[in-house]
Amino acid sequence: MVTKPHAAFGDLLRHARRNANLTQDELAERAGISTRTISDLERGISRAPQQGTLDMLAGALNLSSEEQTHWRQARKRLAARSASPPSKAAQSRTHLPAPLTTFVGREQEIIHIANVLRGLDTRLMTLTGVGGVGKTRLALMVVRQIADAFPDGVWFVDLAPLSDPN
Repeated sequence: MVTKPHAAFGDLLRHARRNANLTQDELAERAGISTRTISDLERGISRAPQQGTLDMLAGALNLSSEEQTHWRQARKRLAARSASPPSKAAQSRTHLPAPLTTFVGREQEIIHIANVLRGLDTRLMTLTGVGGVGKTRLALMVVRQIADAFPDGVWFVDLAPLSDPN
């Protein structure tokens, strides 16, 4: 199978799956991952899969070493693009603090939260957990990815420094 070295990861996955004559469900079963993950990757919703997911997909599709190299390159390009700070125009429209470091992992949580927030009946979502686990960081990452769904923009209001409830 010949693949384009600079193709988007979702296109590479779809092409490889179709060449193997597999449905998304069949590939998911072979790779030991969810059909939703494969669907999200192919549609570009989840752009850069974790390395473990990439390895499971490559094994399930019996990819050659050359094809695996193309996949790793596509993954690195997407990860680098995701980690780059937003442009000045995007920052002014979103009113979010610029990330100080790259964001690694938690793709499934990002996809789930983004899908819930895109729902027409969702007006509020609360992320809970002990301090320091990354709730704010996760929320900011999700909002950066779905900001276009909010034409009036999105704002970040840091309430952490407040000690007086009034």
